[in-house]
Amino acid sequence: MAKPPDALLLLGRGGLGSAAKNELQALLQACQQGAPGLPMQLAFVDRNQPALPEALDSLCAALAPADLARQTIVIQPVMVPDEPALRRWLQKVAMRWLASQAKDARPQLVFAQPLLQSDGLVPALLNNLALATSQPDVVAEEGDEGWQTDPVAWSTVPAHQRHVLWCMGPRCVAKGAAALWPRLSQAVQASAPLKQQLQLLQTSCQYPCNQGPLMIVYPDGVWYGNLDEDSLVPVLKSHIEGSEACAAHRVHSPRVPPPCSDSDP
Repeated sequence: MAKPPDALLLLGRGGLGSAAKNELQALLQACQQGAPGLPMQLAFVDRNQPALPEALDSLCAALAPADLARQTIVIQPVMVPDEPALRRWLQKVAMRWLASQAKDARPQLVFAQPLLQSDGLVPALLNNLALATSQPDVVAEEGDEGWQTDPVAWSTVPAHQRHVLWCMGPRCVAKGAAALWPRLSQAVQASAPLKQQLQLLQTSCQYPCNQGPLMIVYPDGVWYGNLDEDSLVPVLKSHIEGSEACAAHRVHSPRVPPPCSDSDP
């Protein structure tokens, strides 16, 4: 008989809003009701946090430290469709995390089958089809003629001079990009010059992943990488307010700008 897992980690895709996290949280709660006492944790591949390494840290904190080397954590991907290349890269993230742990405190990490390869998926899908016919039609309610332009703000271009493209692809998220996004947003909101000039946008993978977390400022065409909590705001302010690109974190530029240091205001 197969050994039951000692902990479960649900691994999903994130999103710009709260829907992705809320749905995954609801799934986690359902799993907790079905397996009370089993330590469980959420993790996100992109656009949200915690990333896989941070989630593994949290799970290990809930397990008995003396027995970690004999514990098995099952990582269940809940992304649809499955992407073999992404799944293989996530396995490498898990391997890097294991390598950072003490040898006597490394649990077994096992990736479960992707959802689309589950034997129980087809019966669940067919059952859901039968329930769907009781749902209301998508036609808007009578009298709601303005549905195509609602809300009005979605038809208005915001005032800005530059786009700041913040990478929230899987590799940058694993390096802390999701945790840095609130810091970036707060810094822009707190600075009148930044707020007036910038439109912040999250993106999927931008490459080069090994330089992440990545931030690109357009139309200037300057790419910044290897950012962290200490460097993020000084680099952005130096570029926008001082019209300089910080050489210490610049990974690409159409021209060579004056250098700066992370300590610049």
